[in-house]
Parts: sequence; C-alpha cells; structure tokens
Amino acid sequence: MKTVKDLFVLDIMKQCKVLSGQSGLTRQVKNVNISDTPDIINYIEKNQLLLTTGYGFVEDTQSLYDLIVEMDKLNCAGIIIKIDRFLKKLPEEIIALSEELAFPIIHSPTELNLGSMSRHILNYLNDDETEQLYYALHFQKEFSKMMFEDYSVEALVEQLSLSIERPVLLLNHRAEEQVISNLAKTRLASGALEEVNQIIKENIQAARNGFSYIKPSKQYKPFTTFSIVTKNTHPSILVIFDSATLPYPSSQLAIEQASNVISFTKIKEEAVDENLRMLKNDFFSDLIENNNLARKDMIIQANYYGLEMEANSICIACTVDIKEDSQNDGAHLYEKRVGAFHHQITSLLEDAIIEHNLKATLFSKGIYFVIIAQFSSYTEEEVNKITELIQDVQSSIDEFTLSFGVSSVIQDLDKLGTAYEEALEALMQGYAIFHEEFIYFYKTKELKELLTAIPIKDLRALYENTLKTLAYPEGDDEELVRTIEVYLEHQCEITSTARALYVHRNTVKYRVKKAEEILGEPLKDPTNSLRIRVALMIGHILNHDV
Repeated sequence: MKTVKDLFVLDIMKQCKVLSGQSGLTRQVKNVNISDTPDIINYIEKNQLLLTTGYGFVEDTQSLYDLIVEMDKLNCAGIIIKIDRFLKKLPEEIIALSEELAFPIIHSPTELNLGSMSRHILNYLNDDETEQLYYALHFQKEFSKMMFEDYSVEALVEQLSLSIERPVLLLNHRAEEQVISNLAKTRLASGALEEVNQIIKENIQAARNGFSYIKPSKQYKPFTTFSIVTKNTHPSILVIFDSATLPYPSSQLAIEQASNVISFTKIKEEAVDENLRMLKNDFFSDLIENNNLARKDMIIQANYYGLEMEANSICIACTVDIKEDSQNDGAHLYEKRVGAFHHQITSLLEDAIIEHNLKATLFSKGIYFVIIAQFSSYTEEEVNKITELIQDVQSSIDEFTLSFGVSSVIQDLDKLGTAYEEALEALMQGYAIFHEEFIYFYKTKELKELLTAIPIKDLRALYENTLKTLAYPEGDDEELVRTIEVYLEHQCEITSTARALYVHRNTVKYRVKKAEEILGEPLKDPTNSLRIRVALMIGHILNHDV
C-alpha cells in the first residue's frame, strides 16, 4: 500500500507543500475523499486521504481540531487543504496537534482542482494495487510451499524479513518474544525491543487484532502488528517495522498471506507438541496406576522425560478454580472451561519451570496439571522455591485463577500414585479452607482422623467384634480395659505397665491373662495388638460421639 510520501511522485502533487506532521508521511493511503463539511468524519474510513477547501472550518477551527483527532483514531492518511482559499492561515493549535499526532496536513494551491487531484491519486493507487495483488498471490504460493516442505516458524519469520527487507518479530499472545529476525537484531537500536514490547503490552488487545503505531522513536521506526491465530485463546502477534514503506511491489496484503502461513505452521507445530504430550501423559498414567510396567522400561521412559526413578520427588497438582457465579454450570462446562485455557496454562507452567531452574516435568490428567519435581534433598529451601514458582504463575494470570496442592516427598517414582493422591487431597483440603487461588501442602492424617471418616455403624461393628464383652465394660472390667490399653502403649512390657498403673507386676500378669481369655487371642501378637489398639481408639471416638 502506498504512503502519503509516495504520492509526491505525481505531477499534480509536486505543487503541494507539507505544512505540518512531516513525520506522518509514512501513513498509508488506500482511498481519497472530498468534502467541505465538518461532519465528514461520519463517512471517512481507515487509510483515507481527505481533500478539502477548508470552507466548513472558516468560522469554527475547533471543528477542524476535533476532525483531526478523530481521523487519527481511524488511522487516516492525512488532509490536503487549500489554505489560501478560505482559512488564509493554519492555526497554531492545529499545527501543534498535527505534529504531536504525526498527522500530515498538506497545502494545495488555490488553482488546483480537487476533483482532478482525486482522480490522479486514485488512478495511481489502483494501478499499484493490481500489481501488489499479483505479488501477494505469488508470496502466498511461495510461503505455502515452504510450509509443505516443513519449514519451521523461525525459518518462515526469517524468510519474511528477508523478502520485505524489514525487521520482524513474532510475539506470543502475552507480547513475549518468540522469534526475532536477524534484521531486527542488527538494525534495531539497543533498548528498542523492550520499548516496542512495552507499547504492545499497553495496547495488547489492539495489537492482537492488528494495529499501526506511527509515532517513531529515536530507537525504531513505526511498526504494524498482524494477528497470528493459534490454538491459544488469544492470537500471537507478528510485528513488522516500517511496513508503510515496503519496497515495491511488497504490500501489507503480501504480509497477511505470509501471516496466514505462519499461523498454519504454528498450529501444526502445536499439534505435534500435543501428540508428544499425550504420549507423556500416558506414561504418567501408567506410573500412578501401576500398569505393570517393567522396572527397566520405567527407568528408560522416566529418563527420557527428564526424571530419575530413585530421587526425592514431590507431586504438584493444579486446576482452574470454579468461580462462585459458575458453580451451577455442571462438570461438563467446568471441564470445557479448563480445556479452553489448557494450552495457556501448559505454556505458563513450562515457562515457570525453566525460569526457576527447577528439575521437573509437566504432565496433565483430566482437569489437573501435574508437575513432578525432583531434588537432591527436600528441605525448607526447596519448599520456598516451589512456593515462589507457584506464586509467580498465579500472579501472571488475569482471565482465571489457579490453585495448587503439593504432596509429601517420595524416594522412588514407583510410589508416584501415592504422591498424586496426596496432591489431589491437598487440593481438596485447600478448597475447604481457602476456596480459590491457594497453595496447600499435604498434611499426613492421624489414624484417629482417618477413623472418623468411617461410618459410625461400621466403627461400632469393628469395635464390638474385637473387644467382645469388654466393649462396654463395667466394674472390674473397666480396670481390665485400662490395663490392656497401658500394656499395649508400653509395648507389652510387664514392669513398665505395672509402674504406670501403680500396681504389682503379678496384678498386671493376671489381668493380661484374663483379657486374653476373653478376647481369645494373645496380646503380644503384632496383628492382634494393632487390631486391639485400633478398637480401643474407636471406643474413644464412639464415647465422644455419644
């Protein structure tokens, strides 16, 4: 597409003079409009050049000021105006605005016919567009061929930069650098990339949709962004520097064709990555479900995915939080919501693992994202490192929130099933306390806490079957039950039991023998001892429940 500056090759334009907004001559011109009415803004389109005598602004220069502001918002090309005819002089505030916005205002001599000028400009633009259309089709064909020949995204970006002779960047949907062409590395001044990234981040939605930033810096020229659609919720961003002055017959249409090919290639690469993730997740499922993998095969696959079988490992599980206003949407819609952000979450977690220099591998299972992290030793320092990583991930998200459950440490990956269950249980415990956006570390449950999760009727049945007539002791049987309890607490040692109960050793022997006759089993047997201990603990739970 031609720029305002290009129009000056026309004989009719050589008589015109740029009054202000000289730095905006790189604005692109697609069409021409002629009007003398202040309400022309309602009929102007992007990249249009306005021709006017200025008659409608003689008594109201504020309307001209407002028109320029609105035309700049529409990314219009500029204004050609017959200053000598009616206005006589361009107001200072208009000149200042034009310079600030890099919006060109061009003076046309009174004797020039605006209709003739419009016709000459349109003929020039139309002839140019035909040639550019043919070139764009050729461009699309060449880039499609490269895609079919398995060129990478990096190679396509580099080829685009060489073809149009301009610096090119490819940013992800968060405006983070993914690919930088060699021309961008060599031609852009130090600090230019950081400045451009900041501008794009401040205008992220516009950049994703495609916009032109025409206010140049000392470090870089104006740039234009193009949308690169991927499997992600938001598109990636292609940045072309100085795209308004592309060497003929290059055009934005040609760049758009190349952008489409880059999009297809990126989607294809994402599909390959997704297939590799599926294989990796299958291995994770085999590990936690104990699918009879041979130890040798487990070691080979674990090493392939960057894990050691025998190492201090923890399991970190995370998922997207259900918001209070969407709790009634159902499991299907919740899983769909997690799926929509799957690629974004995967990228976030993988980036965080690299940035924090963590030896870890990312898996996913259903609605859960799972990190297996390994350490030479698992101390408070490692716990802090994990916490910092998770907090960084949580703070980098706007559209949703994530919560994390962290397991206790295991020494061998054949115990990964247990660690995974602990991580999920930590998530559930965290939701019960914090509801959303939390980090919760697994806490081992005491036996008494585990028993309280069992229905009372089942506890009572076990209690009565184990203790028989001693289940509900009265009189001397109460002392008998107390003796059994202390005896088991002292590892069935007569002397220490007698000392704890303040009775003679023979009294303890007598009571133990009588208890064994009632229960029908020796108390020193480890299996019997454990079962009776559990029964006595159940007795305390039942009494408390009553």
